[in-house]
Amino acid sequence: MICVEEIPRFAGTIDEVEGEKEVAEQRLLPVIQEAKERAAQKGVSLESHLVSGHPVSTIVDFLHTADFDLLVVGFMGHSALYNRIIGSTTDRLVDHAPCAVLVVK
Repeated sequence: MICVEEIPRFAGTIDEVEGEKEVAEQRLLPVIQEAKERAAQKGVSLESHLVSGHPVSTIVDFLHTADFDLLVVGFMGHSALYNRIIGSTTDRLVDHAPCAVLVVK
């Protein structure tokens, strides 16, 4: 499991980056813990990674660090206009991942 702490693209100071990381960790650590507990209840061992960066490039870079066969991502629906203008993280992961991608809706 990989969780990405998204940091501001144009941070004003290093303190701003550190502050964002602290907020993200406070939000993500309980999610990671709950995922591990749910996995353990099903007899599955879950290894988690908490990394900082832009979600797409960070996840793609992480996938290149080992021989992963499959990336499973959740689909979060946005409006068609949002997807045309901004694009979606899921779409970009499907395009750029070096392995198969399973999108769960």
